Amino acid sequence: MVGLNVGAFRSFSTTRSANDVARMTLVGRLGQDIEKMTSANGREYARYAVAVRTGRETETSWFHVVCFDSNLDYLTNFKKGSLIYVEAHASLQPFETAEGRRVGSLQLVQRSITRLVSPRPKEDAEPVEATA
Repeated sequence: MVGLNVGAFRSFSTTRSANDVARMTLVGRLGQDIEKMTSANGREYARYAVAVRTGRETETSWFHVVCFDSNLDYLTNFKKGSLIYVEAHASLQPFETAEGRRVGSLQLVQRSITRLVSPRPKEDAEPVEATA
């Protein structure tokens, strides 16, 4: 008979801890160039979508990310198709649809972003001839 290691079991509590964390890590491709925007109260932010595939046969999952970082100009250098690594705070925001159904929306706020691979430059299908 195999003995149980009591120390191997964790107990979970429903009380909030100061260390509670909801974080998400994404490795995927930018679905569009990063947009820099201004909120109604005048705060600048950036938003973008990341396409993530977990295998060859699966569908693409799209994640929408916002960034309120002070270095937004740096983000505008990331172009559509870049392979990126993103760490973000995650929260589920409940809301009610027009039909009265309660649903949730996953909100991702960027903590960090790293460009892993830049998109390949598009080659023109036909060379452009100079005219004199």
